[in-house]
Amino acid sequence: MKTIYKGSLGAILGLCLCLSAAAQDAAAIKIDTIAVKKYKPFDVNLQVRNLYLWRGFKVSTSPITDVDMHYTTRDGSFSAGFWGGAGLNGEYKEFDYYVSYVKAGFNFSVWDINNFTDFPNAKLFDYNKATTSHFIDVTAGYQFGDAFPISINWSTIVQGRDTHVTSNGELANNYSNYVVLDYRVWKEGTTSVHLFAGGGFAFGRDQNFYGSKPNIVNSGVTLNKDLVVFNHHMPIAATAMFSPEHNSGALQLIINAF
Repeated sequence: MKTIYKGSLGAILGLCLCLSAAAQDAAAIKIDTIAVKKYKPFDVNLQVRNLYLWRGFKVSTSPITDVDMHYTTRDGSFSAGFWGGAGLNGEYKEFDYYVSYVKAGFNFSVWDINNFTDFPNAKLFDYNKATTSHFIDVTAGYQFGDAFPISINWSTIVQGRDTHVTSNGELANNYSNYVVLDYRVWKEGTTSVHLFAGGGFAFGRDQNFYGSKPNIVNSGVTLNKDLVVFNHHMPIAATAMFSPEHNSGALQLIINAF
């Protein structure tokens, strides 16, 4: 899926800068302000979604639940865990592993993403690019402070089922990239509104993991809110997503049950 032409990357980043990005990768939605909790080195979180959007893709058009089981250091800078999602209709299935590090506004993460919905005979430890259901996604980014509420993240798929056939008939990695900008336009208490835009591309190719050409693949607006039910905090996030590359859109609601 790739081949970038001259000036494509600049165009994508320019378009992204006009909007902003709501870090929407499969882990838990983060609310700007949440109640301080007692430190738990090991924890588990449950989310419920009316559908599942990821970087402009409609991964599941049916409701899903997802579970994040993880370890976090006391200062919150390092996390490692397992993330799994399943569609309520039994179709969508995913099981990921990840590590992440956050410090002084910078963030870095590595995800082994294994969505095996369309791989009925998938083998968990099969990393052969011709048959695997996995792809490994590496992300680095920076979040500015409240005075300049913008974040930027750059992700590259470094291994797995992001491939193309070369002129000599061999299968090669595309190394597709996804760059997303997020701008918080409004905040009051634990409620905030973000604009976001993300572009997908690969160096040297038009076709990439996210589309047939370098383009904006994921843009829209996200409303984050901390819902309190009987003194129980349930952060929620609603995202209206528009994908120029896929000529599609959708409205996603995420409820963080615990």
